[in-house]
This record gives sequence, C-alpha cells and structure tokens, in this order.
Amino acid sequence: MDAGGKKEARMKNILLIVTGCPGSGKTSFSSKLCAHYPALSLVSYDAVKEEFFDRYGFRSAAEKEQLNRWSLQEFYARLDRRMDTGEALLIEYPFCRKHRADLEALLLRHRYAAVTILLTGDMHVLYERGLRRDRSAARHPGHLLNAYRPGAAPEAAAPVPSMSYEQFVSFCKEKDYDIRLGHTLSVDVTSIQALDYGQIFSQLDRL
Repeated sequence: MDAGGKKEARMKNILLIVTGCPGSGKTSFSSKLCAHYPALSLVSYDAVKEEFFDRYGFRSAAEKEQLNRWSLQEFYARLDRRMDTGEALLIEYPFCRKHRADLEALLLRHRYAAVTILLTGDMHVLYERGLRRDRSAARHPGHLLNAYRPGAAPEAAAPVPSMSYEQFVSFCKEKDYDIRLGHTLSVDVTSIQALDYGQIFSQLDRL
C-alpha cells in the first residue's frame, strides 16, 4: 500500500471539527483541508440552514430562531447517518459550548475520534473580516435578515443589526468556541497569507 493509501486507511472514524468565532475563515480553511485530505467529506451546518431558509423562509426573528433549531436537528441527523459509514468527516461552524454535548454523544455512539481545530486571532482583525464577509454578494441574505421570503427582494426594514466591536468580543467570550473534543489544534488566523499549511498538515498527520 502506498503512502497515500496508508493515509486514507488511517482516516476512518475520524471527525475534524473546525470552529472559531465569526470572521475566522472557517470555510476557507476547511476547503484547504478537504483539498489536502481527499478522504474527508464535508457535512455543512450552514448548508442545511441555507437550504431551510430557501425552502421555508421566515417572517420574524422568532420564526428564524425556530428554523435555526430545526436546521440544527437536521444537521445532527445527517451527521449521524454519515458517521454510520465510518468515513472521515469534517464539520465547520462556530461550534460552541452549547453544541458540545450533542457532538460528544455522536462521537461516543459511533466510536469516532475527534480533532478540534480552533481558529483564533486578533479580535479586531476577525471583527473586520466578518463585516466584509457579510457585505459580500456570496453571503446568503437569510443570515442577515429577520424576514426572508425565497425569491423575493430582501426586506430592507428587517436587517439583523450589526454588532459593535465591543458586542462582538462579548458575544464570542460568552459562546466559548474552545469545545475541547478530542485533540485540539489551535491555529492563529490573524494573517491568512502567513499561514504555514505544510506545518498544519504535519501536525494533523501526527494526531
């Protein structure tokens, strides 16, 4: 068996969890991981949320919160089914303290090993990066509004208010993204351009 085959053989019953506060670049980081480790399959919570936004829509912040709860339940159900296969999986989202127990239960039930990759960095940089992401055309409007109808023009009267920097810092501290499931690898993403992916991949290989 060649080196690539040995690596793929080792990557069974493994869950990589990429987490960190908004603006830390979890989606871009995860795409690098999936490109380097072809055996990894992505199960995206945001993809489920956006699917539900477009399928059902919502008329208020309360309806949106209910839809978020349903989408989280659906995400766990999809992850559960995928873990039945024993394949190597990657999930990325601002997973925080409130998600820990459900994720740990899935790991125990399916006898999976976890590696948590915690993206950290200068909070001013992450705050500004998050604002730029929310202003980009690629951002689904369902994340930014408290009223959304699929196919209709966004309702200007119902935007989700932007957080101030101070609110952002307080929000991230309260959420607590350091969930410590399995081994934890902390990566400073203050400068995306300065990331040494070779070193990161080597650390993950050892884990």
